Amino acid sequence: MGPGAILGKNPSIDLLKGVLILLVMAGHAMELTHAQHLALWIGSGFRMPLMIGISGYLLNIGRLRNEPGEHFFGRYGERMLLPWLVAMIVYLLVSGWSLSWRTPIDLLLRPPFHLWYIPVLFFLILVARAVPLRPIWLLAIGVPFSLSIMYGFGPHHGAIGVSLLSPDSRYLRYPIYFFFGMLMAERGLANRYLGVALLTATLGMGWWSELEYDQNIFAFVSARLLMCLGLIALLPHFAALRLSFAPLNHIGRDSLFFYLWHPLVMGLMMATGIGAPVTLALSVPTLFALGRLSASHKQLRRWIGSTPPIRPPGDAQPLDPAPQPA
Repeated sequence: MGPGAILGKNPSIDLLKGVLILLVMAGHAMELTHAQHLALWIGSGFRMPLMIGISGYLLNIGRLRNEPGEHFFGRYGERMLLPWLVAMIVYLLVSGWSLSWRTPIDLLLRPPFHLWYIPVLFFLILVARAVPLRPIWLLAIGVPFSLSIMYGFGPHHGAIGVSLLSPDSRYLRYPIYFFFGMLMAERGLANRYLGVALLTATLGMGWWSELEYDQNIFAFVSARLLMCLGLIALLPHFAALRLSFAPLNHIGRDSLFFYLWHPLVMGLMMATGIGAPVTLALSVPTLFALGRLSASHKQLRRWIGSTPPIRPPGDAQPLDPAPQPA
């Protein structure tokens, strides 16, 4: 069992997840106001690949493959898929989405808005469960699929084909990051390679920052891979630092709730006419408060995806660890 099996409560990883959620929210706030900034471009390059990589890093592959199917689907269904479905229904109602017999297929294979992340993550978890190979071999299988999508779609996304069953390209764009995260959990990163990973991530980010208006697909794919794989390779060393800052760590632990509901909260606030910076400044504490208020209500938590309150050490009960969407 690799170190990723015990990292669900690692404070450094929770803190990093909190930072990434704030970057996602900041990026969406700027996109809602059609703002253009270099920081938005850089953040868009690594935030979702790193979130996917963290999820692979935290995956308990031994438990995943050994637990009975009803336990597996019940656990992920209750703690990840049910909140996603509730959020999907709410966003469809708010947006006035037209419904037809094709709607369930469209929503599953080509999820709208930001809601692609949960089904894509669950698909990758299913692959890791169903294919009984070590992470290095899963990575070797996933690389050709990811590269073909990256070179085919560039920075954009869309359906792979035109048929009813054509999936969103992100189902095949992200395996490389997920399985590389699993590999880092299994093998770690030797100290002698720490400088190499830091240099790779730095060079990739510098290269990526120059490509905002560049149409060179080769440069786009290469720069993003260097940046994101370098950052994912640093996860074992970052986890070992045991960093903690309570507000960010809480957001990281409650990342599913923040991710699912931040566009709704931000959209409602922005409809009042306030700008992106004020919207972001108000949305974070609002979501924080809503998550805390729902924490003590078990049924409500199940529906909206918030986390239970943290028990004092003396009162801790042997609970089933929750799935770890970044």
